[in-house]
Amino acid sequence: MNNDSRTNEIIVQALGVFQRYGIKSVSMDDLARHMGMSKKTLYQHFSDKTQLVEDALNLLLESDYCSMKSIEQQNLNAIDEMFALYRHASTTVRNHNPVLEFDLQRYFPQIYKKLRDRTRTQMHEIMLNNLTKGKTEGLYRNNLNENIIAKLFVLRMENLMHTDLVSLEELFSEAFFIETYRYHLFGILSEAGLQFIKTNYPDFIATNI
Repeated sequence: MNNDSRTNEIIVQALGVFQRYGIKSVSMDDLARHMGMSKKTLYQHFSDKTQLVEDALNLLLESDYCSMKSIEQQNLNAIDEMFALYRHASTTVRNHNPVLEFDLQRYFPQIYKKLRDRTRTQMHEIMLNNLTKGKTEGLYRNNLNENIIAKLFVLRMENLMHTDLVSLEELFSEAFFIETYRYHLFGILSEAGLQFIKTNYPDFIATNI
């Protein structure tokens, strides 16, 4: 195994540990033991914990972005694509560990800001692309302002992940997630888009989930 492959393997394993336990409570000694190597070997690949944290979280964001782009490349119509994106987002939210984000924000603020800005850019791009596609296909309102709605979407998602108004149990529930999705989608659908939803996603129209 070459050095790059070993480094990538360490990043993947470290990310798994951070996602499970957070960042602050995990030392380089802990990571070395978890990976079955000496701390000296670990430091041959990373200058310090900060570098490893940044590389691991960058991997997480890159993986998420690639997953969303792969959905875009399936040549779905805008509504089918939106449902696929929301299924992906639902899984992402349920795998979110608030402790990891808290540790990142408190102990690694510079990394946190860079990753937050990157997340915003990625989410805005994906949503803007979908809104533009939906207008072109006639499934979304032709008078919607896609740039404003894309920004509102990013803002709403950020606020949901950083509020004490909603409990984690409620936030991660299927009912809450579906209602949030309805709130977004019913605000952008054209009449043709609404008919497509009624025909192809009848359960989504149901009053209760």
